[in-house]
Amino acid sequence: MPVYHRQGQIPHKRHVQFRQSNGGLYHEELVGTQGFSGVSALVYHLHPPTIVKEKGTPYSVAPEIAISENLQALSFKDLN
Repeated sequence: MPVYHRQGQIPHKRHVQFRQSNGGLYHEELVGTQGFSGVSALVYHLHPPTIVKEKGTPYSVAPEIAISENLQALSFKDLN
């Protein structure tokens, strides 16, 4: 059973235009633990969560632990 927690104002349903008191849009972000299949939260921001704060030296974000430990996807659906 899902657990819901609300802080502040939220729209009457998800993925619709939700405006601030000054007329600007809130920015919606889906935050999850396992992509779209795990526990997730729908978060509304005053400013886009994709704003770049600084540009630095690039680094690898490859899942080294997942590759070395041979982790598998959890879906049992046959893709054929």
